[in-house]
Amino acid sequence: MSSEYEQNVGQLLAEKKAALEELAKDPKENAARISQLTLEIDSLEAMYENYNLGLNVFRRAQGGRAGLRE
Repeated sequence: MSSEYEQNVGQLLAEKKAALEELAKDPKENAARISQLTLEIDSLEAMYENYNLGLNVFRRAQGGRAGLRE
């Protein structure tokens, strides 16, 4: 089970990693962009992990979000 948020962050992460691999072919010319992409990838990975850690509480709890709607 994954949310739209997880799918979108995962898709962005895959796109950034593909762009980084492409730029890594000529690292001297693209050093600034490589550095920027590395920071973006780290941020996206942290966002994805934090979202999953926070949402696991609701996914594992019996009744899920039902208690929040009362």
